[in-house]
Amino acid sequence: LKCRKRVLRRLGYASASDVIELKGRVSCEISAADELILTELLFSGSFNELSVEQATALMSCFIFDEKVKQTPTLPPELSAPYKNVQEMCRHVGQVVKECKLEMDVEAYVQSFKPDMMGVVFAWCKGAQFSQICKMTDVFEGSIIRCFRRLEEVLRQMAQASKVIGNEQLSEKFLTGITCIKRDIVFAASLYL
Repeated sequence: LKCRKRVLRRLGYASASDVIELKGRVSCEISAADELILTELLFSGSFNELSVEQATALMSCFIFDEKVKQTPTLPPELSAPYKNVQEMCRHVGQVVKECKLEMDVEAYVQSFKPDMMGVVFAWCKGAQFSQICKMTDVFEGSIIRCFRRLEEVLRQMAQASKVIGNEQLSEKFLTGITCIKRDIVFAASLYL
C-alpha cells in the first residue's frame, strides 16, 4: 500500500500529506479502462490535437484485450497517437518500478493493443459493418462488445474532461459516442 501511495504522489495524484489532487479527482471519473494512463494523457494534452475519429480510435486500445491472428498496420494518422500512448505507458511503468512495485514494463506497454484502432477509425468515418468485419479477424460479437465498452469509456472521459474544465475535449468525446452509436452495433436486439 505504501508503494502504491508513493506512485500516486510521484505522478501528482496525491500530495505529500495524502490529500487527493486534481489529477486524482479526474482519475476517479475513469473506471472502465486504465485510469492512470488516461489521466496522464488528458493532462499532457494528447487528445487536444486529435480529430474526433482519431481520439475515438485511440481509446479502443484501452478496452480491446482479445488475441488476433495478425495485427493490422496502423495508418499514419493513428500510429503517432499510439506511439504517444506507448511512451506514456513506459513512463508510468518506470515510475511504478522506481516505487518498488513489481511490473514488467514492456508487458504493460503491450497490454494496450492497437488491433481495433483501424476498425474503429473506419466505423467513425462511416464505414458499413460488413466492411469493418473484413478489416479484422475478430468475431462480429467481439467487435460489437468492443464498441459498447468504448461508449462507456468515452462517456467517462467526457466527464473527466469536464472535471478539469475542458469543455471542448468533453464535447469531442461525446461526439465520438455519436459517431460510433449507429447501425447494428447499438441495436437493441439482433433478432428484429
